[in-house]
Amino acid sequence: MKNIIYILGITAISLSSCKKWLDVNTNPNSPNSDAPSAEQRLPPIITQFADGYESSGTRAAFIAQQLTSTTGSANNYNLSRWVSNSSSANWPWQCWYVNTAVNIQPLIDAATRVEAWHYVGAGKIMKAWGFGTLADFYGMLPYEEFDNAAVLTPKFDDGSLVQTKILALLDEGIADLKKTQGPNAPALSKGDVLNKGNVDNWIRLGYGLKARFLSHTNKKAGFNPQTVLDALANAPQTDAQSSIMQYEDQTPVTSAAREALQYTNVAATARVTKLYMDYILNNYTGAPTGANNMVDPRIDSLVPSAYDATGAKYRTVGVDMTSEVPKSGPSSYSFDSKNGYYTDKNPDSIYIFLRPTPHPSVPGRIQSTGTFYTRRGSKGLLLTNAEMRFLEAEAHFRLNHRGEAHTAYKAGIRSHMSIMKIPPAAIDQFLASTSVIQDPSQLTLSHIMIQKFIAMSYSVENWVDLRRLNFCADAGGNYNEATGVYKGWKRPSHVLPESYPNATDWPRRFAVASYEINFNIQKVLEANPNAAKPTYLNEPIWWDKP
Repeated sequence: MKNIIYILGITAISLSSCKKWLDVNTNPNSPNSDAPSAEQRLPPIITQFADGYESSGTRAAFIAQQLTSTTGSANNYNLSRWVSNSSSANWPWQCWYVNTAVNIQPLIDAATRVEAWHYVGAGKIMKAWGFGTLADFYGMLPYEEFDNAAVLTPKFDDGSLVQTKILALLDEGIADLKKTQGPNAPALSKGDVLNKGNVDNWIRLGYGLKARFLSHTNKKAGFNPQTVLDALANAPQTDAQSSIMQYEDQTPVTSAAREALQYTNVAATARVTKLYMDYILNNYTGAPTGANNMVDPRIDSLVPSAYDATGAKYRTVGVDMTSEVPKSGPSSYSFDSKNGYYTDKNPDSIYIFLRPTPHPSVPGRIQSTGTFYTRRGSKGLLLTNAEMRFLEAEAHFRLNHRGEAHTAYKAGIRSHMSIMKIPPAAIDQFLASTSVIQDPSQLTLSHIMIQKFIAMSYSVENWVDLRRLNFCADAGGNYNEATGVYKGWKRPSHVLPESYPNATDWPRRFAVASYEINFNIQKVLEANPNAAKPTYLNEPIWWDKP
């Protein structure tokens, strides 16, 4: 950040010096801080935010043990060990600060000049969304001084301050969205690539984010689940009111700018874990079961399959993160062009990669079917009705409203399946089966949160939930399947001992980006003297403490 702000400062000085002598009109065809209109500014802000947000989600998916990686893939393999290095830490930071956050105030200024209040509101919601997400991700970051050109080394603010600021910002954004547009204001639809100009969806997004961020504080004294329910009353109530990015399938002409972020991020090295598959298949302690069990109809859309040499289809096996496999594998596999098959004579061939991939030489043979999230033209589920229903279920559960919690739990499953285009008959059949809790008195927080874990695949919110609900550990931090929420969620066999030396250590925050380490280390250490230690990664952030 330091070098970028410095360059901007030099530019500002140069322009101000010239302006005294050259009092001319602004060239609308030349880039400057005033020329782009609000409708020109909003699309890149949304898309760059989505990149950083979903890239954070991919990283969280490795930490949350939805995904793991083949050996030899340094960044993702390290993440599967709960270690974030500079490469994995940098992109969400850069994508937000450099590509997105610095452009939001100019958007708000441009929109204010023409009384385009819908753009002002959208800008404030985007700012709150981005800073709130990264504060939960990193634990601390520059907020108050981040865009002050006079400050070359901005101070780091704790996530607790950021939370206070963004909740107020969300209220402001919602109020702006409810204002009447000025006579010369552009329609929101001209620049809105997320909600296609639907102002009501933006308002509901603001309330949904309030509910999300408020729910993070369940460990804090004074937490009141009713405040979450109050926000949810105005958040998305239907799938159509969700905020979902629709990416484009550019096959055979590929465009990384339009393809799904998860397609980009998983590449050929990611694999699903046994834990993730166990959750989908109800194979965990205390899972719903009975005489009318049914396989979750999402299974083949959430995990990949392939065809063997005989043409028979087989589903991937999940990597057991507690086994010996992650210590040296699974290994990648390569194509044998001479024999026309993948040279998988080792056991790791049972772990199928996530990108949809046709066979290199055998027509009709599929090496991977891919998944709902990892196809090039997939959707980015940024904030959905499904998530809102699970937040509702949790809040009602905490208030001992078991009937309301049960209704919301089933509605959350239905919504996620509907968004995935599962046939309605299959959804109805599954929701009526014994693979779903039917008696509200039997519903537990584990049932709610494990279904939410599935519905929030590839979302940074899964890691938030794991931390605030303490993984599957007891109050002392020890693994305890009897009392823990996320049944079977254990430390991986290859966890890095330098960062997690004790059995009670769990992944609590992401590393500080190298830009700040290299150029702003004094302010980093002022905010947290432990930031340079390997054990910094297991230090709880503000809402993760009682």
